[in-house]
Amino acid sequence: MRIIPPMKAVICFEAAARLKSFKLAAVEMNVTPGAISHQIAALENFVGKELFDRSHRQLELTHSGRKYFARVAIILQNMEEATIDLGVQGHSPSLKVAVPPSLLKNWLLPRMSQSYIYHKGISIEFIDTLEYLDFGSTGLDLAIRYGYDSWDNYYSVHLFDEEMVAVCHPEYCAVNYDSLTQNAVDNMTLIYTNNRLVQWDIVLQYFGIERRAQQSRLVFQNSVQAIEAAVLGAGIAYVNRLLVEKELEKQRLVIPFEIRMPEHKSPSYHLVSTFERMQHESTALIYQSILEEVKRIPERSSVSTGRQRLGCSTPLG
Repeated sequence: MRIIPPMKAVICFEAAARLKSFKLAAVEMNVTPGAISHQIAALENFVGKELFDRSHRQLELTHSGRKYFARVAIILQNMEEATIDLGVQGHSPSLKVAVPPSLLKNWLLPRMSQSYIYHKGISIEFIDTLEYLDFGSTGLDLAIRYGYDSWDNYYSVHLFDEEMVAVCHPEYCAVNYDSLTQNAVDNMTLIYTNNRLVQWDIVLQYFGIERRAQQSRLVFQNSVQAIEAAVLGAGIAYVNRLLVEKELEKQRLVIPFEIRMPEHKSPSYHLVSTFERMQHESTALIYQSILEEVKRIPERSSVSTGRQRLGCSTPLG
């Protein structure tokens, strides 16, 4: 006689283990978190072992749970593929996701290109915008929103605060400045980004530095162009550090001096959806995938300066 566990309980367990959340598993299964918990308790009773360690704030599998999930996930995947091989066509979900242009190009897309979600048959339409598009009238499913709002009336989570840094080409500055000074500003082309809430003018005002009438500056609509201008040696840009990590690692950009504004409130990024949209499996998968990428962002206790690392001291020319 076969020892077959209750299949609904197994499916609930696999979803909770994969998403690391009873809540997101409930969204995916279109049931309540309590129903997920009940099914998993029934499965644990059937196998006679605890599958989840409930002593931690974050949902974690026990040793038995990890062993069981590793095999169950493969079995369910094989069942799905076998069903598809018979010619059964599932519904291919399509999502609309709104993301600020620079964050989409420089952070989200490079990471999502290697994500497992592309093997789930999900069609994603990315909308690169900083506008707060309406979920109802636009058919939007998910949005990463930038600003000072907390989005308490939505299904939302804080992703990260904006960490702004000054960046330039390694050979842009002829002088190795230790800090932001009037003399430094007078001898630089400042690169502005219209769509950023924190601009050079705010920094200069904070430090009591005058922007003179003859000050050289370049102005762009978003950070994509501002970063490229800095890479080309056109001036010094003030941008979100997350957007230039790759350029800093490759030493195409450096941080010439440290700018600290401890009393200034930083804008932040929130991942936002609605409760109705989060009932769909595809939305929940993208939501969780973005959260997993945020967890990989390294924490920094201080801002390191690329100039000190590279010892840049000659003018670009």
